This record gives sequence, C-alpha cells and structure tokens, in this order.
Amino acid sequence: KKGLSAIINHLLDRKVVSDDGSDSDSDSDEDAAKDPAIPFDFLLNNKLLRMSVEAAARREGLSLEQAVEIQYFPAREAPEGEGESESLPDWISAMSSTSDILCTGNCDGSIRLFRNSDGFNQIDVSKSHSGPIKCISSCALPDGDDSTMIASGSMDQTLLTNVYGKGGSLSLHAVYSGGHTSSINCARLLNDSGNITMASGDFEGGICVWNVPSLDGEGEQVEPSGKRRKGAAAKVKVDVKEVSPSYHFKAHSGNVSGIAWGFGSSKTLLTSSWDHSIKSWDVETQNNILTLNGAKVSTCLGRCHNSDVVATGHPDCTVRLWDLRSNSKNEGNVFDGTLRPSHKSWISAVEWSPVDPFVLASASHDGTVKVWDIRSSIPLHTVKAHSKGAKALCLSFANDAIYSGGSDCVVKRFKF
Repeated sequence: KKGLSAIINHLLDRKVVSDDGSDSDSDSDEDAAKDPAIPFDFLLNNKLLRMSVEAAARREGLSLEQAVEIQYFPAREAPEGEGESESLPDWISAMSSTSDILCTGNCDGSIRLFRNSDGFNQIDVSKSHSGPIKCISSCALPDGDDSTMIASGSMDQTLLTNVYGKGGSLSLHAVYSGGHTSSINCARLLNDSGNITMASGDFEGGICVWNVPSLDGEGEQVEPSGKRRKGAAAKVKVDVKEVSPSYHFKAHSGNVSGIAWGFGSSKTLLTSSWDHSIKSWDVETQNNILTLNGAKVSTCLGRCHNSDVVATGHPDCTVRLWDLRSNSKNEGNVFDGTLRPSHKSWISAVEWSPVDPFVLASASHDGTVKVWDIRSSIPLHTVKAHSKGAKALCLSFANDAIYSGGSDCVVKRFKF
C-alpha cells in the first residue's frame, strides 16, 4: 500500500513519503516546493487492498500474466479526539444528531442537547422520562425556523416527542400511547415531504407506526414557574397532544433491537431482533416482505443512507451486513456478509456514514469505536473512545465527526 501510494504521489508530482514517514525527496528547493504527499487506498475487484498485489490477485483468481486493474482514491484519515462534554449525572444510553444539534438520552431519563458548532456546551436539558432512555431519534422540522423534533423511548414504556425551537428551549410536543406495553427500545423518525412519521419497537417484539402531529402555530413565549436564571431562554408554550398508533403489529418473538425506514420509502420498515432475524415489512399491509435468519442475537441495526443494505451488531463481537433490497423480479436478493470480529465485547451500536455508502462505525462494550469500509473485512481505524473499563453504549455518525457516549457519563467527539 505504501509503495503504491509513493508511485501515485510521484506521478502526481507530489512529495513522496519514505517508509520511515519522512519526505524522501525534500533536499532540493524544487522538491521542497511540491505539494505534500497524500495517503491512498486501493481497490482490486472492488475490495480494499490489504496485502501485496500478487497475493490479492491470486486470491481473486486473476492471471498475473495480464494487466491487473487497480483503482485508487484518497484514504480516509483516522478520526481524532476533539473535545468532550463535562461529566453528566448518569450513563449516556442513546444518541442522535442533526446538522446542528446533538441529542443524548441518559439513564436518568433526561434528554440533553449540545450545539455541534460550540464544542460540548450544553444548550438545554429536559427530564422527560421516569426510567432510562433506550432510544432517541431526531430530525429537522420543515417549517424553516431551524426547529428540531426529538423522539425518545424509555424503559418506563413511554414514547414522547419534544421540540427544540429557535427560542432556545426544549418543549414537550406529544405523548404516544395505546401501543406498547413494555420497554421501548428503538424508534426512528422520518420526514417525508413535510409529513413526519415515527416507527417504534418494544421488548416484546411489537412495532407501532405513528403519525406525528404538526406544530400548531409558532408557540407563545411564557415565563416558567419560579425565577428564571439570568440568560436562560423562556419556555415555548406548546399544546401537548396524545397520539394513538396508526399501525400496531407483532413483528418478532423477542426484543426489537433496531428499526429503520426503507430507503426512499415511508411504506417499508427494516427491523432486527433478539430472535436472530432481520426482517423487511410493508407498513400498510403489515406483511413480512423478507426474513433472514442469522445464528446470533442482533443487538443493533443501521441502514446505509442510499440503499436498503443494513449492518447489525452482535454479542459475538461481529458486525454483519445484510442486503434487504428486493423487487418484483427477485424476491430473495439477500446476502449475509460478515466483517471479521475485531471488537472484544458486545457490540452496542452501528451507524453508517451519512455521506459515504461504504463506511460505517461500530461501538462496543470494550470501550472502543471502530470505523469500517465494507469493502474490507478488517476495520480502517480503531479509537479508544472511553476510559478503561467503561462501555461505549451509543454513537452518532455526523458528516465530519463521530460522537460516542457510554458508562463513563461523557460525550466524546472524534473529528475526521
């Protein structure tokens, strides 16, 4: 890989880095004026090159007597730590982010908001649940005033949406009842052309689909009861609505550990469960479109941003890939691809990059966050995200950073 990178940099008239990391041709003034070297990754048969060209060609069954086509592109650099939050009162169990807001759910039942552009200065907190928060999802509202909708589910069997508006406060928006009778362990919002829909799954294998009500008016600025701290934002008065499920059905025989909307569709749901299965559902008919049974419990699920390819995490320290795309001509276009076990403990979260369909991240109870390119079976980078002995419980993959939270009660940010 280093040798091929040196060749490409030489052909691009850039500096060439020697094996010891120094510039090998920095003696002359002409060479000193060259642009710095770029590290490259290489693809052979759509697989990342992680061995010699000869060994990789033989593995792919390519003849060495013919030209071998190798693609190159700039390598993804390792994420570097760029600050952390102050220590929070309890474990960070769930996390979601928009372009501007990072939302965390905590085991003390509180939702905390951080401004992505302001480091880790907390901008608001709301004690929303009486039990630990198990899932959180956020999306920007379509009203153009930079408001954010935040859904949270808890072990206390409550499912809520809160709104964070430009007034600078988090306000309860709606309570969702009549669907779940056990711990709500996953939820996902979908903004479909201004209509917001939410799907949620519980510990008993049930799934609910909800129509999220719109905001009534702009809200009214009112003073909260008691004295307001100087500089604190006034609360926005919002009529709290009670919502019943549009659809409710039994999807799995065990805990629904992950849920995602199908790519480009508000009619399809993808789910994972402790019953070892990954399923695709037609929401309106409640029919099971595809079922793929694995050998292990699925602890989490994440969908690629531009397809119905999903990744799941498992207690055997493995991330597995599943293709749930289907059409009328092919009812079973499904494969189970496995990335090589690299974590040393239970995988608690997987999230795809919102901009690169080949890159995802995983978090584990071993305290690490790993960045993967699915064209290779080994991770690109491993980050020791949390202190020794602490568990990484959740993560969020933003455009240029990864956020991680866990049992050390600290939010960590790693910048690319």
